[in-house]
Amino acid sequence: AMVLGNYMLGGGFLSSRLAVRIRQKDGLSYGVGSGFNASSLDESGSFSANAIYAPENAEKLEAAFKDELAKLMKDGFTAEEIAAAKSGWLQSRQLSRSQDRELSGRLNSYLFLNRTIAWDADLEAKIGALTAEQINAAMRKYITPDGITIIKAGDFAKAKAKAVK
Repeated sequence: AMVLGNYMLGGGFLSSRLAVRIRQKDGLSYGVGSGFNASSLDESGSFSANAIYAPENAEKLEAAFKDELAKLMKDGFTAEEIAAAKSGWLQSRQLSRSQDRELSGRLNSYLFLNRTIAWDADLEAKIGALTAEQINAAMRKYITPDGITIIKAGDFAKAKAKAVK
């Protein structure tokens, strides 16, 4: 559920909520996205988000990010978003397997993890069977907006100088 939830929030690039809001609608970022990783070996995971932006947009971008997270926590994803995301996510997996470099890398890591390609089929079936309730519950459980650390890097002195002029 977290894999598909992250895909809709910021992992699906231009069609993700973060990209639509921050990049396309508000024009605050050159690129924005999120990532989710669950360890294959340990019971641990991580969520991250990133954006490339002009320093003068930092405050507005942070506000838009927090607003999108608040909307997600309150309203969740719609059935339409989920149907489109399932299709897009599955197509990206299929495309990945059709590329030699991606496939050989996956098979190599699966040797270490003691997995086969059947693991992919099982994962894709599980993603396909997810409901809106399951995805929204997982996002609300594991994404805690108040617990997210926001780190900014850039030449903010120049941004302040521009604002003063």
